[in-house]
Amino acid sequence: MPLSWFVGKWLNVDIFSKENPLTNLGFLFTCNQLIYLLIVMWVFSAVPEKMLMVYTMVFGAHLLPYSWRYKLRTYFVFAILIPILALVLGHMASMTYLSLVMIFLEIVFAMLLQVELNANK
Repeated sequence: MPLSWFVGKWLNVDIFSKENPLTNLGFLFTCNQLIYLLIVMWVFSAVPEKMLMVYTMVFGAHLLPYSWRYKLRTYFVFAILIPILALVLGHMASMTYLSLVMIFLEIVFAMLLQVELNANK
């Protein structure tokens, strides 16, 4: 949230504008992440070697509401793909391998989002 506030200031955008009906929805999306982080913190204390896997799963799952918000299929696909892939790789491969695969996936994700956005213009 602080990062979005600074970016909003830099872009001269009021991210807390009362005129935008989606402000509250965006805030709920953000608060939802805080609840998920409690699970990640528990995993870190209980099974630290699986923390990266769980954090990656949470990251992927948090994309799902954005598929509805922005009406982009890429968000939906990656919201399902990332947690499943993280679960499988987290049990079958090293955390280094999981990290490398996720970096690659995030690059593909960003590129596909750009393609989908350009196609919708």
